Amino acid sequence: MLQWIRTFLIDFFTSVGLNYTYSKIIALLIIAVSLFILGAILYYILRFIILRLVRINISKSEWKQALVETKFFNQVAIFLPALFIKKMIGECFPIGSSSELFLTALINIYIVINCTLIVIYFLNAVAIILLQREGTKDKPIKSYVQIVAVIFWLISLILIVSIIINKSPVGLLAGLGAFSAVLLLVFQDTITGFVSSIQLSTNDIIRNGDWIDLDNFGVSGTVEEVNLVSAKIRNFDNTISTVPVKQLLNNSVKNWRGMQEKEMRRIKRAINIDVTTIKQCTPEMLEKFKKIHLIKDYIEQKEKELEAENQSESALVYGPNGRHLTNVGVLRIYIQEYLKSNKRLRKDAMIMVRQLPPNEYGLPLEIYCFTATTNWLEYENIQSDIFDHILSTLDYFEIRAFQRDNPKEITESKC
Repeated sequence: MLQWIRTFLIDFFTSVGLNYTYSKIIALLIIAVSLFILGAILYYILRFIILRLVRINISKSEWKQALVETKFFNQVAIFLPALFIKKMIGECFPIGSSSELFLTALINIYIVINCTLIVIYFLNAVAIILLQREGTKDKPIKSYVQIVAVIFWLISLILIVSIIINKSPVGLLAGLGAFSAVLLLVFQDTITGFVSSIQLSTNDIIRNGDWIDLDNFGVSGTVEEVNLVSAKIRNFDNTISTVPVKQLLNNSVKNWRGMQEKEMRRIKRAINIDVTTIKQCTPEMLEKFKKIHLIKDYIEQKEKELEAENQSESALVYGPNGRHLTNVGVLRIYIQEYLKSNKRLRKDAMIMVRQLPPNEYGLPLEIYCFTATTNWLEYENIQSDIFDHILSTLDYFEIRAFQRDNPKEITESKC
């Protein structure tokens, strides 16, 4: 039937005055366009039927949802008309003719590309499902999918070249050794990224959802995606940073996963105390400090302990001899008890107030504790409330925070 249509078209154009060669070309174009239109119509019909069937009770299947999202069924609908067109080419043109060989080569290339896309879309659907499951959602699944996709595209490239030059792909693979250096150069970043992704996963350095700091890149945020060549990190100001995967191995990465898993976040900040305000506590100061319920028991116990020790050593009650409470020491205990009483801090984690070595800015008094939340806004509010309270109570302990003199005031005083 189709051979008859081709012969009819050639005879028709020849009868109206065209030579045989032009008649064959025009007949070829008409048949090719007709096959394309017929294939397009068949594609839309198949896509409508397939998607209609798939969308029935789609909510009950995660596989259906993932395959629809990756447009897998659309690609399958494109593949089936291609097989139909290939069959029609053999019916329209004599086997072995130049027209049949040319059109068959084109449709074969199309089928190879289409099959590759079907496999890749299916792998993308698998990745979507795995990234939703508890055991694999924090793994660099997309990196593995991308490397498999690269392998399939390489296979497709070899098949396409073999179709174009009409030679067996096995022969091309035999000669691939000479081309391997070029391939390694072209896919250098891809191969390096893949190896780095495997190392990141094997050593469990980072996962999707981890909060990390990369000081060399000025990055601090949550890992959203690790693919073959880069990691996408959402900073806390909602900007996106993209870091090459190999840089995550070559640079220091601070991962806060441990605190996230325990639902807590560390506070580590110091207040610089003016050393000129540090002094031993007088009896009057101690009586005033006893009014603070958090440290009343501590002061009374410490007074008895120091009184017994000083009497045994015949030390003076006040002065450089013997042991005495200091305002900064009492302040340190007060801050520690205050932190322990704060309901927004974790009691099962370390709470510590310590002195750091004095420097040109005074005596650093470091607060070290953990909030009971990892939410950034809540964390900052808790931290600010703590230091607001501490700074406002320094004067009660007759202590002043270190603060640099105003340069203008220094200049005026010198004049």
